[in-house]
Amino acid sequence: MRSRFGGALAFGGFAAGWAGAAAGADTPYAASGGDPTLLALFAERFEFTLKQLPELGAHLASLPQIVGGRTALLLAGIVVAGLLAEYVARLLLGHVRRRVIDRLVGHSPLRAFALALVLDALAVVALAVAARAVVGRLGDPQGMAGQLGHQIFLALLYWRGFNLVFRAFLRPANPEGRIAPVDDAAARGLLIALNLVIVLPLLGANIAPALARTGLGDEAVGAAVIFYAPLIALGLIWVVWRWRDEMAAWLAAMVPEHRIGRQLKLDAARRWWMAGLAFYAAMGCIAVYAAVAERHTAARGMTTIEGALIALLLFETLMHRLTRHIVSELPMAGDVVADCLRLIARLYVLIVIADALMVRVLGAMTAAEWQVHDRDAKVAAISLVAIYAFWRFLRFRMDSYIAANPLPSAAAAAEPEDEVRVAASRLRTLMPLLRAVAGITIFVIGGLMVLSQLGVNITPLIAGASVFGLAVSFGSQSLVRDIVSGVFFLAEDSFRIGEYVDCSKVKGTVEGFSVRSLKLRHQNGQLHIVPFGQVGHITNFSRDWTVLKFNLAFAPGTDVELLRKTAKKIGLDLMEEPTLKPIIIQPLKMQGVVDIKDSQLIVRFKVMARPKNPSQIQRLAIRRMYDTFPALGIRFAVPMFPMAMAGAAPQQPAAALPPTVPPRAAPTPTNDSTPAAATAVKAAD
Repeated sequence: MRSRFGGALAFGGFAAGWAGAAAGADTPYAASGGDPTLLALFAERFEFTLKQLPELGAHLASLPQIVGGRTALLLAGIVVAGLLAEYVARLLLGHVRRRVIDRLVGHSPLRAFALALVLDALAVVALAVAARAVVGRLGDPQGMAGQLGHQIFLALLYWRGFNLVFRAFLRPANPEGRIAPVDDAAARGLLIALNLVIVLPLLGANIAPALARTGLGDEAVGAAVIFYAPLIALGLIWVVWRWRDEMAAWLAAMVPEHRIGRQLKLDAARRWWMAGLAFYAAMGCIAVYAAVAERHTAARGMTTIEGALIALLLFETLMHRLTRHIVSELPMAGDVVADCLRLIARLYVLIVIADALMVRVLGAMTAAEWQVHDRDAKVAAISLVAIYAFWRFLRFRMDSYIAANPLPSAAAAAEPEDEVRVAASRLRTLMPLLRAVAGITIFVIGGLMVLSQLGVNITPLIAGASVFGLAVSFGSQSLVRDIVSGVFFLAEDSFRIGEYVDCSKVKGTVEGFSVRSLKLRHQNGQLHIVPFGQVGHITNFSRDWTVLKFNLAFAPGTDVELLRKTAKKIGLDLMEEPTLKPIIIQPLKMQGVVDIKDSQLIVRFKVMARPKNPSQIQRLAIRRMYDTFPALGIRFAVPMFPMAMAGAAPQQPAAALPPTVPPRAAPTPTNDSTPAAATAVKAAD
């Protein structure tokens, strides 16, 4: 797992560096640099540029004579020979590539991706060799033909390099090795779209230098940029609109299912094209402005932003491919590492975009002035990554503990014969609350630290939060009372999840709690939510031990001493059973005769046990008595005057009847967590 994510991080840095190199290249709208003009001179410059149209037209008409037929064929041959060599190499290596992907994609997708990328890179190497061979036929490298050939060679290599990366992610003909979460048709369309996003600006970046190398003046080159830059922008806008659904499917497929704000992220992914249209429209306007005002830094800044966003998209896609097998709601260690890497990449791209906007696009700061803010932003980013990593790993450990120690469910506790835990541990009970408190604390303190490192004065924020807290405490006294009472109840370990408690007004099994209220489930199914401020006292029936008492009725003349000895023997036998030995603390014994009424001898029994499932012990004890007493001559009480129904068969004498009347024991609640001792004592009283 470590090597897999390390490789992903390395590839993310490679892609970001490549995008940065792309941003550093000439933009599609750059003719020559210069200081920005005033708004008053803009119209004058635009009018002067329009006067260069005749010169531009004459130069374009004379290009065949300037370049020459042989040079033009060699320039076209650079592109043809390079693409042909790449195609042949790709065909020869296609079988090997498919074998590599089929063999490794199942258990090592990152390794399969890297090896396939290397094989595709060999095809680009073949392109470079073939194209370079044609460039060498142009003669003097310092001449016009040599410079044009070298420019076309670099542009071709630049385009096919990006095509290499896009093809590695989309794999239109090989869905098994595809990294992007799209189908075959969408993969083919997106490969075309991404290539157009590279090729169209690349054409604009090379038309202006090529015209300048053929002898066209700077003013006429600026006029040419003014005319073709809007056409390139319209082409990019058409690309965004044409493949908006395919890209929306790509983005939406990478939205996690069990995360906060999923619906908002899905809506943003489906409507990404709005931002795309606005971005390329602004890019076209800035291109025209750069040509008119002779200020190309703004256009280069937009290109930097575009390259950073493309690199971030590829990195996010790769991380999604590596973590999409994690289907559990509980985050795994790999998912935590992936989220930290995503945060690092996003913060880096955010800093790059801020640099491009403030220095190049808007011109709000010079490069020297931005250095101070750039350093502060990087320090704040490092702090934010450290804080986020600490919180994610802390939450991962907490979630792992919660998953390893599940709470006793109400359905399981309702089955008295099941071996279930009655109550959770104190740490398991407090863990959800500790997780929430830790998250809020880390978020507040970390947020203040990051803002302070960014140069924001946090003193007013702290003072405002203090005043707000004071106002809330005065305006919500009952809420404060509930929270404070709950803190003390939890600190004193008054209850745990799964325990049966009595809160003076209501009673039931603790199902959960929040910072201000307690949730109790009654044995009949009702759920009581009691604010801590209204809890006068708590009686916990599920701590340490409980005394279970119950009464049975016997026939007159029963040998009480024999009954006592037999009950004691039954109690000792119960303690020897493996399932009951950890539960029973003191064996079953007879306390004595408590009453005589209706010709019945009322005898009380008791047993001390742990408050896990006392009703089970009572049922087993009565069952043993029912099976043992008749053989020893100990008879349970029977009705003295049975009523015969009309038409019923004559009843046998009472002396001949077996002791089938069930023993009269104190009623026990259906919830296993309810101690039978409390019910039996009430019945005895």
